[in-house]
Amino acid sequence: MIAGEGKQQEMNKQRKSALAEYFHGNYNRLVSYVKGMIEEFVHRSSEDIVQDVMLKILDRPDIVAPISDMSAYVFRALRNKIIDFYRNPERETVSLDLEDENGLCLFDVLPDVKYDPEDSYHSRALRRLTFDLIRELPSAQMEVIVETEFNEKTFMELSRLWNVPVGTLLARKHRGIRAIREKLERIREVENE
Repeated sequence: MIAGEGKQQEMNKQRKSALAEYFHGNYNRLVSYVKGMIEEFVHRSSEDIVQDVMLKILDRPDIVAPISDMSAYVFRALRNKIIDFYRNPERETVSLDLEDENGLCLFDVLPDVKYDPEDSYHSRALRRLTFDLIRELPSAQMEVIVETEFNEKTFMELSRLWNVPVGTLLARKHRGIRAIREKLERIREVENE
């Protein structure tokens, strides 16, 4: 029985180590996820939520079942924490209809910034143009930008995968980003003329 307990403790230690490594490697991605979910609540830091979830998971005395999909496990824990955050009755809310001494309410004075058709159109157009400019890059530059910016790969991962030095990958990305910026500046200059 004692040998079984030692084996269980060793497995728990390995699982916690894997979790810690996952959090370390994906910290920015996790913070971005939380930030996107609670962006309207400025007073609560998304980093605090990620760190709170990380500590709660790692402080558990034992992790009974093996975790088959680490990413799904962590994102589910984050989602549950965000739901708890929204359920919190202590969160201060202000009615949009509550009038002040001048007879004005927040609904009357606050602009609706959620949707502006013109801004939305320009954002989509800029995004589409940026994607088109990325596609025009030489394939080596395009691949590095796509993998690091959209597929969230690190330069070390790509270096090992493609057998290319990290410095070369950094230079390719730098050249690609610079080319996109220069083309965007030229397009803006033409539009402003």
